[in-house]
Parts: sequence; C-alpha cells; structure tokens
Amino acid sequence: MLQYALMRKQRNFLPDRCYHLVSRVANRAFYFTEEERTRFVERMWRVAQFSCVEVLAYCVMSNHFHILVHVTSPRELAEEEVIARVKVLYSGARLSSVLKEWEAIVVCGVETHRKAFLSRYVRRMWNASEFMKTLKQATSQSFNARLRHEGTMWESRFRARMMKPDEKTELMSAAGYIDRNPVKAGLAKFPDGYRWCSFAAACAGDERAREGYRFIYTFGPVEWEQVREMHEVSIGLALKELEEESGAAHGVGGTGGERLSVSSEKQDAMRRRRWSEIEADIPDRVPRLLPRGSNRVVRDILKMLAERQMRPADLRGELGISSANYFTERYLTPMKAAGLIAQAVAGSPYAPRTEYKITAKGRSVI
Repeated sequence: MLQYALMRKQRNFLPDRCYHLVSRVANRAFYFTEEERTRFVERMWRVAQFSCVEVLAYCVMSNHFHILVHVTSPRELAEEEVIARVKVLYSGARLSSVLKEWEAIVVCGVETHRKAFLSRYVRRMWNASEFMKTLKQATSQSFNARLRHEGTMWESRFRARMMKPDEKTELMSAAGYIDRNPVKAGLAKFPDGYRWCSFAAACAGDERAREGYRFIYTFGPVEWEQVREMHEVSIGLALKELEEESGAAHGVGGTGGERLSVSSEKQDAMRRRRWSEIEADIPDRVPRLLPRGSNRVVRDILKMLAERQMRPADLRGELGISSANYFTERYLTPMKAAGLIAQAVAGSPYAPRTEYKITAKGRSVI
C-alpha cells in the first residue's frame, strides 16, 4: 500500500510588502521570562538588519510574539556590505568561524567560491519566511544552550498576514492590535508601560522603534510626538474593540474590569485628537485621498492646477511620471471620480489637448 507524505502548502512571501508575523511557544509554555524577552528584542533587531527587513512594530509576550515588518525590495549588495551584515547577525565563535572561512576564500582567489559563499547569506535576505526562520532558530539555539533545553521552542509554523506598504489603515490597525497585547494580558494599563513592545521603546527614545511608526503613519519625517498621538488613537480603538469583544462574551457592554482600563487622561486625549485634526497637522498622513496612490502626488497635482489649467502630459512631465496609462489609472481617473478635478471644457477626456482644472473640493484639500 502506498503511503503519501502530507506536505505543507508553500507560502509566497513577496518583497516590498508588510507582514504581521505571529509565532507561539510550543504547548503555550511561558518560556519568555523578562530576561528572555530582553534577549529576544535585541536579537530581533540584529536579524532584521541582516535580513534587510524593517521592523515597524513588535510585542514580545511570555509565550508568543508579534512583529510587523516591511520587507524591502532586493538590491545589489557589495561584498563589504554582505560581510558587515553577517557580523551583525553572528558573534563569538560562530562569527570567528565564518570570517575565517571568508578569509581563506579571499586568499584562494577563486571567483566561484566567493560568489557561492556570499549567496549563502544573500538568499536569506528580503524574505519574511527567512527572517522568521533565522530569528526562531537563533532563539532556540541560544535558549537550549543556556538552559539545557532540548528540541524546538516553537508551535508549528508561524502565522502571517500580508499588507501593502501604502495600505496605511491596515497597518495602523495591525500596530494598534500588536500594542494592545500587554493591556489584554493585564501586564500594563497602557502599552507605554510594557517595555517589551515597540510603543514603550519608542516612548523611551528608541529611534529604531520610532522610525517604524513613522513608516506606518506618514509619508515623510515628522516629530515623534505627532506620530505618538496618532498611534494612541489606534491603540484606543484596539482597546475599545477588546472591551466590546469581552463584553459580548460575558453578555455585558464592557469588561468592567481594571485589567483593560485606560486612564482618563488617555481617553480625553483620544477624544480630542480626531483624525481630521491630525490630517491638518501632517499633510502626508492618512486617511488616503484616493484608494491608491500617494497623498503627496495628489496634492502636487492639485497645487499645480490651482495655479492654472494643465494637460495630463504636462502634469506628468512636472511629476516625472513617464507612463500615461499609470498616471491615468492611478491619479487622473480617480481624482475626477472623487470630484477633486474636472475637465476645463467638455469633450473627450482622451483628446491630446484636453485640459483639467481644480474643483472647489480640490481646493479644500490644499
């Protein structure tokens, strides 16, 4: 009788995507003490730098962790940069062994050997699956060696949810969900009081964590306090959902417990800081003006049309967009549909000399 091995369905992880990654300790065991959580966070940053992955948000609990990452697009790396990233990843005897191997290959002078060595590490970069594999294996090896533990620490494969980098609302929700974890577990009244999550790290001055939130909430550099206010709204929404979920489970309108409480000062701040106010403060943040496309490009188009009527070809020239189809699909047609711009004279929208003008709604945006 033939027996067939069951094979997991291969997951397709793409570059230039964001992923909410979750993994749990086997048997839900509480392996992550405070010391282990601190070690894990430090290791996560090293693995991310090696893997060409940007960490946007994270939270390490006692038996699982969440990481929101942006996997950047692949690019050519010089030999020196590959070796520099390897030095970030490894330390001690392991690093010495790798560097000795590399030095021997350089002395040998065989080009194919150099390429094979470098590709061993480069193929692990720009990939969410390889990032998680490296991170989890390094964590298991360190844990087992120090605490005489045997076998894997982890429960099956990790979970992943993909988002595009410009899906800002989805990223905000994911980051708020991640940071609500310590509040849900009763470990803090607000995430800034739990030092193994990115929000607490950012509040404490960690620029790496702050850059992650800037990526989520803006299209350009802004002051941390502005980003913090926006993320506190997202956390508040996530906590509100948690209270509603708990209330529904118990047949009441809320948890009624101290465990999920948010201070009155935080609640007042969330009520005062509405999205419309934040939008006025930071011109390049969400909510998005169009379903797709950059807010900054939309505003540049509107500013040009506020000065004079222009043809699409002239707009593309000013913006540096070469593809007429891309410009029409991504900006021109959606902006017309949204009532931000209109044809200056009725006629075919595809006529070469058709000009466009800004509408009253478009002026209100800028």
